[in-house]
Amino acid sequence: MRRLSLLTLLALGCAAGDPVFDGSSQPIVDGELESGYPEVVFLYNISGAACTATIISPRVVLTAKHCVQDGRNSRAAPASNFRVFVGRSARSATAQYLVSEVRPVPGRWDLQDGSDVAVLILSSPAAEAPREVSFDNPSSIVGQSFTAVGYGQTPSGGSGTKYSTEKLVRFVRNGFVFVSPAVCSGDSGGPLVGEDGRIWGVASFIYSESGGQPNCGTAPGAYNALNRYRDFIEQAIVDSGACVPSEEICNGIDDNCDEVVDEGCTATGDPCTGDDECVGGACRMVGDATSRICTLACDPLRPNLGCPADMYCATEGGGSCNGFCAPGGAGELPLEAECSADSECQSALCTDPGDGIRRCLAPCQGDGADCLAGEVCAAVAGSCGACVPEGLVAGLRGYGEPCMADEMCSSGLCFDDEGVSYCSRPCTDDAACGDGFHCREGTCARGPRESVGGGCVNNEDCESGICATSGDRRWCTDFCNPEEAEACPAGLSCLPAGGETICVPDLSLVGEACLENAECTTGLCAFGTRAGDVCTRLCDADNACSPGFECLRIDGGASAICVPAASATSGGGGGGCAAGGRGGLGGLLFALAGLMVLRRRR
Repeated sequence: MRRLSLLTLLALGCAAGDPVFDGSSQPIVDGELESGYPEVVFLYNISGAACTATIISPRVVLTAKHCVQDGRNSRAAPASNFRVFVGRSARSATAQYLVSEVRPVPGRWDLQDGSDVAVLILSSPAAEAPREVSFDNPSSIVGQSFTAVGYGQTPSGGSGTKYSTEKLVRFVRNGFVFVSPAVCSGDSGGPLVGEDGRIWGVASFIYSESGGQPNCGTAPGAYNALNRYRDFIEQAIVDSGACVPSEEICNGIDDNCDEVVDEGCTATGDPCTGDDECVGGACRMVGDATSRICTLACDPLRPNLGCPADMYCATEGGGSCNGFCAPGGAGELPLEAECSADSECQSALCTDPGDGIRRCLAPCQGDGADCLAGEVCAAVAGSCGACVPEGLVAGLRGYGEPCMADEMCSSGLCFDDEGVSYCSRPCTDDAACGDGFHCREGTCARGPRESVGGGCVNNEDCESGICATSGDRRWCTDFCNPEEAEACPAGLSCLPAGGETICVPDLSLVGEACLENAECTTGLCAFGTRAGDVCTRLCDADNACSPGFECLRIDGGASAICVPAASATSGGGGGGCAAGGRGGLGGLLFALAGLMVLRRRR
């Protein structure tokens, strides 16, 4: 059965016999840094989502429907949530536009009817030249090359920078244009630019034809074709120019139709006395400002996104998680450095966590599992605070925070997850655990269910339902046919084991010894960790490590990597869990025997 994966973190169900759509986070494939295509823009939702879009008329931007979805709800997010940035990267935008209306194409939100298309109407005309849309039958471009452009995540973990690549159109089916591996997370909504320079589709999902979990680099992709939505798109273009004049008020909209938004209103960042005088309609005392200024709403847990270049996102204070743009930006000081202002810190947060010392700390929301190894959030549930060393907090610990006993957790459950103990909660399914966790044997375990090649403790940690072991190695796998091309994802081979053939990693897994990046399945070897020189990968609060590993901050908190749990390396010196890492398949037969019984029962 073909399995499909959304390019953004959007989990959807499916009807029996239909393709399965689930989450995947990957980058533009074989892309090159792009300085052209100014009409291809970075679409940011202040709730945290980021996509790619294209200006197709002065006030209309084209993207994918799932890019404008309001979280897990089957509806569009408010227009005020969106920012459209022009430039090579989200952090060096040359222009920014507000959105006055969001229009998704009618139909289901789960992609199965091929309606993953949406437009946003801008509050003011864009200066960039629009790109033309093709409404011709896309069958005519099968076999031709096309250009993919997007701001998706890169293999090193970065995102928000524009890349492009040239690939081939493979075939057209059910309203989608299927292409060679080209796009990944953050590239959703980006254009399929044909050889004629027109847009033929918007990036929608990647998929696997072999039945395994789709992975960037090997998984082909699909663009939602536009030929069925000519009336919808052209109506939005007409409506965007059919302005009905009214009195101009400060609301982020060109009310009097003179192509100037909020003229006469106080600009963002300037002093104000009330909301009704500000561009964007918000007058607040924010950040280190000594008086009220005109500002814009934003997400304080992502302080360096969603605001003009000379501002950052700060909380209103008093534990509130309402964020507004404040003067300044990310500084140079690393985490834990003493500071006097938010603008001095890389994290854009300078605060006293309660010990009398103001220092640079990472922002978090109480009980939100936002902090990393050895940290807790100094805030009550639902309020905003800062991640601090666990020894500074004497009260109950929140979800995902380190613990030693049940009574230390507000949930009353301290979970030992292969040497890493953290506060958890009981569950019956993944939905009960929230983002960044999954349900394992009735308890929420950190991290999503892993795809083939990912780390695991037991079958429930794997999307395939199979956790294989060979000596000290454990990884998610699936059955495969060695005679098929691309029988396994890149970096794994289809090998015999226990009377079956399964996908086995060719290189060292996370936590296994290495001397160089090329030895690791992740392409990243870390030197001098508490487990020695081992394979690792980048991580953060939204991208948790596999069971038995912790996400540890490095480089002053600017980055974080997965390292073996502290208990797993105690007494073992620098070698840690790398010992015997890549031994053969001798121990695999017994492990798979039970798995095959489980598979048949399912």
